[in-house]
Amino acid sequence: MGDTFSYRIFLIDDDVDLLMLLERVLAAAGYVVETAASIEEAEDLRHRFAPHLYLIDINVRGEDGRRLCWKIKMQEGTPYVKVLLHTGYDWNSGRGALFGADEVLAKPAPSEYLLLRMRYHLKRMELERARGTGLDLPASN
Repeated sequence: MGDTFSYRIFLIDDDVDLLMLLERVLAAAGYVVETAASIEEAEDLRHRFAPHLYLIDINVRGEDGRRLCWKIKMQEGTPYVKVLLHTGYDWNSGRGALFGADEVLAKPAPSEYLLLRMRYHLKRMELERARGTGLDLPASN
């Protein structure tokens, strides 16, 4: 991250306490954060927010976060956007690739670990951009 650039991260989870905690942690780390407590709310916000990275709970109020992941990664032509699925269930992370997920993370996870994984994927996004392997997102100032 540069001095004038802030990555945009979109958190989607029905656990409002977790959303508030992660929002504070990520904002303190210099990220611009948007949250949604349902897939419907996320659909309303995500195009305006244009995130660089999503952290999506697999089961959000009975809705399937994997479908949103599929839509973002496979249907909308946004190869630079990183999508991390987040779940409290014992779920084989390799299955996340079936939905286009860049990674599946277990929850609860220490915030330091989530930050580490997000930084890794954002760095990967920058390298992919530099190679010209997909579409570009506008920068946020």
